[in-house]
Amino acid sequence: MSEASLSAKSSMDSLRGVSLAASEADFPDTLPPSMTGPMIWEGNELKNYVIDLVASDIDRIRAAVIHFKLLGLDRGSISTSTFPLPSELADKLSAISDIVHDGTGVAVLRGLDAARLNDEEAVIAFAGVCSFVCDLRATDSYANQTLSHVRDATHEKVPIWAKDIGLAGSKITAAMDFHSDRFSGDVLALHVRNDGGPGDGGEQYFASFWKIYNTLLETEPEVLETLAACDWPFELKQKDSAPYLELGPALFFSKGRPMIQLVKAPLLGSPRIARDPSMPALSDKQTHALAVVEDLARRFSAKLDRKQGDIQFVNNHSIMHARSAYGADNKRSDRHLLRMFLRDRKNAWDKPARWCNNFDDPFTPGRHQELPVIDTDPWRLISGRESHG
Repeated sequence: MSEASLSAKSSMDSLRGVSLAASEADFPDTLPPSMTGPMIWEGNELKNYVIDLVASDIDRIRAAVIHFKLLGLDRGSISTSTFPLPSELADKLSAISDIVHDGTGVAVLRGLDAARLNDEEAVIAFAGVCSFVCDLRATDSYANQTLSHVRDATHEKVPIWAKDIGLAGSKITAAMDFHSDRFSGDVLALHVRNDGGPGDGGEQYFASFWKIYNTLLETEPEVLETLAACDWPFELKQKDSAPYLELGPALFFSKGRPMIQLVKAPLLGSPRIARDPSMPALSDKQTHALAVVEDLARRFSAKLDRKQGDIQFVNNHSIMHARSAYGADNKRSDRHLLRMFLRDRKNAWDKPARWCNNFDDPFTPGRHQELPVIDTDPWRLISGRESHG
């Protein structure tokens, strides 16, 4: 679709998501036409995304875990060199990156539960396997945490010092609307340690934003303009001081690709972390855009086929994800996922120039990586920013 086919009030400024005062060199590519390819799907069209580990693969991964433990290194040292796998299995894992970046955007590696790993070994295996899919792991700039635990902490006694902090989004059981995790990493990786069991809830759903994008180009391009405008009021929490306002777009463009970075918690607050009253409210256009995107994501979504032991890989720039509520009010849920954000330098998408620092910050070289076996941060004692959920 050409620029002229957009609404009359469109401007190159709004489409590029930058202010007119910015230099021309900072401009991302202009609004691309309808997207094509396997990353555009809806509902049951997302299929054949499960990659099964065979018995010999599982044995090799188990051996690599033992090899790494015998090295006596810090878990942040896990890499393809310290977690050795045979070339055939390494190629099998590397091909997952191609699916995530140039295919459907979703892949699930299945069978790791058969290795019967304890908690420490599961963390090592998760990071080791992921290092063959993507060579970089993200860190939280506040805590240097690379791996976080997605679990139910709602039944734990809140310390006095934490009464006004609230639980992080990864520790609550409420349903989450469709979103992508803002400036967190190119690829979201989740390892299902415990799915909570039958009836526990927490079903996961994915939706292709490129399908949503194509639909909006035809039906309501003004929503794309609103998403690309540079005035979305994201509230960023800080560890030891008041939150601050960061204005920016929710939709970016680079090299012909739309990249969605729309997360609701910093815009609306969450069930356990209220939005600071000093923050500006969303405009009517922004509220409408959120509702339209959520409606289309629900319409086009696919429920994920999930089994215990799975490692899920999701393109965090083109695929939106959501989950249903889980657990019961009077009982703690056993549902437990390990989460990391990744980047594969071989396949990574180019980022818009003006926002490169935001996209690149989690991958700052030389930063120590914490891969905790036990969750130690349910009340966000260490990490202050809320970019998920």
